[in-house]
Amino acid sequence: MPISIVSRAQWGAKPWNGSPDHVSLSQRTEFFIHYDGAHHIGATGNAVPQAIDRQHRNQGWAGIGYNFVVDQAGTVFEGRGWERQGAHCPNHNVSGIGVQIAIGGDQKPTPKALSAARALYDEACRKTGRKLSMKGHKDGFATLCPGPILYDWVKAGMPTDHAESGDAPTWDGMSFPGRDAFVLGRKHDAVTLLGQRLTAHGYGRFYKVGPGPSFGQADKNATAAFQRAQGWTGPDADGIPGPSTWARLMAAPEIHTPVVLASGVKPGSRHAQVRELQQLLIKAGYGPIKGAVTDLYGLNTQRAVARFHYANPAYRSKGRSYDPAIGAKGFEHLQRKANHK
Repeated sequence: MPISIVSRAQWGAKPWNGSPDHVSLSQRTEFFIHYDGAHHIGATGNAVPQAIDRQHRNQGWAGIGYNFVVDQAGTVFEGRGWERQGAHCPNHNVSGIGVQIAIGGDQKPTPKALSAARALYDEACRKTGRKLSMKGHKDGFATLCPGPILYDWVKAGMPTDHAESGDAPTWDGMSFPGRDAFVLGRKHDAVTLLGQRLTAHGYGRFYKVGPGPSFGQADKNATAAFQRAQGWTGPDADGIPGPSTWARLMAAPEIHTPVVLASGVKPGSRHAQVRELQQLLIKAGYGPIKGAVTDLYGLNTQRAVARFHYANPAYRSKGRSYDPAIGAKGFEHLQRKANHK
């Protein structure tokens, strides 16, 4: 999205009360999002930065403390700009570019405001030549700012569909709708389908009620569990569906026919199926198994099996508090548990 910034002269800024220090772009590593506070903001246009400027001057500051301000119409106003030290977050005014989105309380930002703020972030990354850390004010200072709505948006990666109307983008009911559909608290028909597919793949345990159109923590947790089951880690298992996650969820769930336990799989024995037993134990969370993966049903494997039995006493041999021997039914249950991790 191209970005246009209303200069200080254009919005009627008064001369600085002193002169904020210069900060080179090479020193910028963070991008902070703020909101105005407890009350809704009804103003747009030049009145927005002018009001902030007056408030900050009354506090004895050089002038408006944010580097930029974005109103609900999606207009970006220059505050301290790219290369002046801000006054928005203690200990982060040199490293951080501070941007206020002019809302307050539980007020929802418009798509235009989010699009403009994201475009400003992209421009900041282009100017500095690096990807800046996305942060809310509370990440640098003990405060409620920028409020739950904007903070969830920041933590979701500041997504935006660049919509110019307030309307949700059309969706064909099956294809990947874009990451913008999966922002905590946002409603989208694709969220319902997401929950239905997660349930079909065995992740319905995360839902206390059925899947609905609002993307919530249950959806995020279930998605993250599904992603980890694909062998993904880090940002690839953040609980936010991407195209790869969506494609696998839309596919028919794999049917796991339990493998029968061989009679030779016993403590102290060597058997090819011990390798599978060790892999299942580790995947299901009963590892680590030092020395695995091997065909030896040794002491470390026995301890892992005992941990499985402590957690699932129904499969432990009667009369035993420590059971290192896996049974046929326990092996079947272990397969189901591992396949749902």
